Amino acid sequence: MDLDKLNFLPHWEEVHFHKAIRDPEAWKTNDKNEASRALYNQWREVFGLVVAFAETLNNGKEGEEDMTRRLIYENVMIVAPKILSAVDTLYMLQMENAAIIRTNCRQLMEQISFAALSGIADDLHREVIETEMDAFRSLFKQWVTTFRQDEYEDEWGLF
Repeated sequence: MDLDKLNFLPHWEEVHFHKAIRDPEAWKTNDKNEASRALYNQWREVFGLVVAFAETLNNGKEGEEDMTRRLIYENVMIVAPKILSAVDTLYMLQMENAAIIRTNCRQLMEQISFAALSGIADDLHREVIETEMDAFRSLFKQWVTTFRQDEYEDEWGLF
């Protein structure tokens, strides 16, 4: 199995649509951009492992591996766009994206652990993903510290 073919997320350098990368004043937020780049690149590592994991789910009970695979894909597909859309936006939207990322990562690991526990996946593969997810979590914590609260109020009162 060629993992590069399974990982279809573009590299950070190939992402051309956010303003912070094109902005000549981007040096002012370089720590945020660097943290975003590192987080995104680590997510690409996790993403590739998770896709390979999902594609190797073996036959369990009828339909069990298909449902588990679908849930895994739902969670893994959300994170990269949330990282990218938090690069140059309001604080409350950055925090919202961070909360969504955290929730999806937790749910993703729960699905992966369940697949290993139910015998439709290899526990060693789960451990490899868990190790990469720990590295992602560490970068995530650094990334969130780069968010700067602005003057806009969250109409829902959360952030």
